[in-house]
Amino acid sequence: MAKHKESSDSTLEMIETTIGELIEIITEIALESGKSEAEGYQLASATLEHIMRKSQRNYLLIQSH
Repeated sequence: MAKHKESSDSTLEMIETTIGELIEIITEIALESGKSEAEGYQLASATLEHIMRKSQRNYLLIQSH
C-alpha cells in the first residue's frame, strides 16, 4: 500500500517493501538493461545508492516539519 506525504517540494510516495525485494527487482532490471553482467551490476549499485540517498534526504525533510 502506498502512502503519500506532502513536502515543500513535492508529494512523496512511500512503498512498503523489504530491502531484499528492492535489491532483487532493481538488480533484475539492471541486468536486463546492461550490455554486460558487470555493467548490469554497476547500474544496480548506482540506482540503489541514488534511491537510498534520496530516501534519507526525504526522511530528514519530513522529520524537520
